Amino acid sequence: MQIPFKKIFFFIIAAAYSLYNYGQSTVSAEIMTIGVHAFEKPNLQLFENTLDAQGNFSTEPGLSLSYESFISENRASLQFTQAFFADAAGQLAGFTEISFRRLIFHKWRSSVYLGVGPALTYRNSWAKLSYGSIVYKPETKYYNDGKWEIKPYAIAKLEYDVYIGNNSDLMLGVMYGHSYKTFTATLGYRYWISTKVLHSKNCHCKDKYKAKPKDWFKNIKRWFS
Repeated sequence: MQIPFKKIFFFIIAAAYSLYNYGQSTVSAEIMTIGVHAFEKPNLQLFENTLDAQGNFSTEPGLSLSYESFISENRASLQFTQAFFADAAGQLAGFTEISFRRLIFHKWRSSVYLGVGPALTYRNSWAKLSYGSIVYKPETKYYNDGKWEIKPYAIAKLEYDVYIGNNSDLMLGVMYGHSYKTFTATLGYRYWISTKVLHSKNCHCKDKYKAKPKDWFKNIKRWFS
């Protein structure tokens, strides 16, 4: 099974177009920077860009492009993301994700979002990197398809955005799940295509976003209730 890149691309475009009329919408670009490998590393010997002997930190540069459409006022949205990056072994990798995002804190120019959703992750097979005494050890839930290793998974992301003017946000994030047990720091830019808010009935909109740090856990509790 080859990864249907063209079908994935057209699916994202069609889904983004169909959601455009819901209200607010954004596009964003993010740079993937440092990968943090905090758990077991069965193929540490294959890490190409590690910054320390234990392989806890690696340079894993990449780029992700996203389209986001809000489906519940300013609070909830769906986001489509396509990303490509160099993984810890210096091989081409990527993921295609559909995530549900929820605003958990907003104060003046600052916002914090939590997002999670299903994703298809893939990378150039590490098996071909085996040589001599260094042998690739198959990792959990990766399916080998010759040139590619593929894994359906879920990606979670915690993101801090600060409004910098002209419909623009600066984004700082931490993502998990896009690669084998890896956290990645991201830095990006978000542009608001539409700022039209679709308010629900009986909305107390004037007081909606006057949250304080002590209200964070209350917001999270209401989210899951």
